[in-house]
Amino acid sequence: MWKPFVLGLAVVATYAILIYSGLNGAGMPMGDLTLAYQNWANSNQALGLNVDWVYPYVSLLPIWLANTVSPGALLWPWLIGSGLFTLGIAVTIAYRAKSRTAYLAMYFWLASLIMLGPVSISRLDTVSVELAIVAVYLLSRGSEVTAAIWLSVATWVKVWPVAALSALFVIAKRRKNIIVVIVCTNLAVLLIGFVLGADASIFSFLAGQTSRGIQIEAPIAEFWLWPPIQGDHHFGIHYNATMMTFEVFGPNTEIVANLMSLVQVGAIAITFGLGYLAIRKGAVATDVFFWVLFTGILDLIVFNKVGSPQYLTWLAVPIVYGVFVGAKPINWVAVGVLVLSALTWLIYPVLYNGILLGGYGETMALTVRNLLLVAGLVYANLRLQKLGK
Repeated sequence: MWKPFVLGLAVVATYAILIYSGLNGAGMPMGDLTLAYQNWANSNQALGLNVDWVYPYVSLLPIWLANTVSPGALLWPWLIGSGLFTLGIAVTIAYRAKSRTAYLAMYFWLASLIMLGPVSISRLDTVSVELAIVAVYLLSRGSEVTAAIWLSVATWVKVWPVAALSALFVIAKRRKNIIVVIVCTNLAVLLIGFVLGADASIFSFLAGQTSRGIQIEAPIAEFWLWPPIQGDHHFGIHYNATMMTFEVFGPNTEIVANLMSLVQVGAIAITFGLGYLAIRKGAVATDVFFWVLFTGILDLIVFNKVGSPQYLTWLAVPIVYGVFVGAKPINWVAVGVLVLSALTWLIYPVLYNGILLGGYGETMALTVRNLLLVAGLVYANLRLQKLGK
């Protein structure tokens, strides 16, 4: 019984470290809670239901719950609630699995949170990752249908779990059943939304991201970050007050920004096709799911025009699954994710001001991180292609 207790203590210690560093360290890595989320809660509007919003309406639920506990000051209810949710998931999974690999998977999850820093527990992505980890645990136990339900719900918090749903569809033994489950779950979420008073705004999140510019952390932004450092002032950084983020400006930014969503869809389609080919060739289903999910998430990060630091939390999900099922070479991939997470913490919030000011060293650190993301995507595609042979 001492192992679950020690794991629980590790969760508490992880959150204590992250909360302390978030409140006392560099920058405002938990600023979304006190600024964006608090403003959304204070608006008393049905965001994503009858008011256009960049996120699916289910995302409003954890924000609303935290603000209900402490109206006008949701910071601490959010952090404590998130910690309790993580604690419950980690201890329950490890206790039920009763295996060394389950504990290793949960400890990796905690390590990835620490490496990424306070943003890992102070964004809506935190909730979607928690739900997705439950889903991949259930999938590792053979529960495809239940995993599909959890992933569908997670997609209504943040859209990225669609990569996991795609990977699940690729390996599913009964694909028709999975389609029925996914459709029924999404229809149920939509029905609840309409009962709550939704109109066409319930679909606004589908286009909410397309109007955004290129955020400075996105890999594609490198082409606009370096010219001003070299003295070309046709390029640079400006603040998007509506989205509360810094974006690049310069020649062709709007065209490229509009194209990135299409590139993402194309990349996911290629990953899906490689995974399907691997299954047709007789590859092990658990390996295929791991690599399709890992590759798909990297597609969503590398070809994303937003590039927010919390996106790195998504990469913990395939690693946790890979540890559960013994995917290979999971050790090196896990180390790579931890390195990428640590570099992302270094970029935001530690070096962020330097990047905004056009610092050479700070921008180089961001470039190295982005090149490593691209290298990881290339490697993942090669592994997936190898499975198809």
